[in-house]
Amino acid sequence: MIHHIAIGTPHPSHLAKFYLKIPGSKKIKEFYYESGEVRSLWIGFGSFILMLEEGEKQSPRALVFSYSKTESSAWTQFLNQVKIQNQTDYTIYFLDSDGNHLGVSTYPEKLEPHLEMS
Repeated sequence: MIHHIAIGTPHPSHLAKFYLKIPGSKKIKEFYYESGEVRSLWIGFGSFILMLEEGEKQSPRALVFSYSKTESSAWTQFLNQVKIQNQTDYTIYFLDSDGNHLGVSTYPEKLEPHLEMS
């Protein structure tokens, strides 16, 4: 079971604005330097936490979210606001505002027709 994934970014607050648009996201906590600048911002996605940490830009190869039919409308709306990079039969890939590779997957079911790229 994954507890958290950490992504390095020069601007945690800016990047958090992008992630907080993703269906199912919830801001959990912010940590600050003594200067008052944001050091780290935690965002919950179900049972795991995404930690956006101030520093050098670093991320995993791809961070892929699970698609939920109960959030179908929210995902459709979100995907209409981002530039789709690629897709497979099960996953749609896009970038966050720092250029990190993200996706949403419907596996083991194939993508619903309204989610597919045209």
